[in-house]
Amino acid sequence: MGMRIYGSGKTDQTKSARKSSKASGDGATFAQSIEQSSSPGAATGSARAAQSAPVTAVESLLSLQEAPDAGGAQSKGLARARDMLDILEEVRRGLLLGAIPQGKLRQLARATRQQREGIEDPALMSILDDIELRAEVELAKLEQ
Repeated sequence: MGMRIYGSGKTDQTKSARKSSKASGDGATFAQSIEQSSSPGAATGSARAAQSAPVTAVESLLSLQEAPDAGGAQSKGLARARDMLDILEEVRRGLLLGAIPQGKLRQLARATRQQREGIEDPALMSILDDIELRAEVELAKLEQ
């Protein structure tokens, strides 16, 4: 039984934070912001901001719902790739046992043709071409 790795992310070591002797940012700007917010006209501005906050939140939620789901397409591609790896593993086992399963070879050739949909990466297309060609050659050998 083979070991399967699903994650492709890279882990990095964490670095310790260095403290700087200078404070970042401008203290005068912060002080001016506080003075402006405590002025009488600021109350109406903050009241206006409080009233528009729910509207902004709803607009944000609606725009998120309308955005295309890139994760859905990616997860479908990952599922198809895992299925294809399962088929390749079964063919490998058959080769090791000396009995290549014809049905699995046909399924592999069909899966590689289906995988091409929506793929623009030339390196990946080349790999799929090689897999399909090899599956077809093995099928032709078995049918003789």
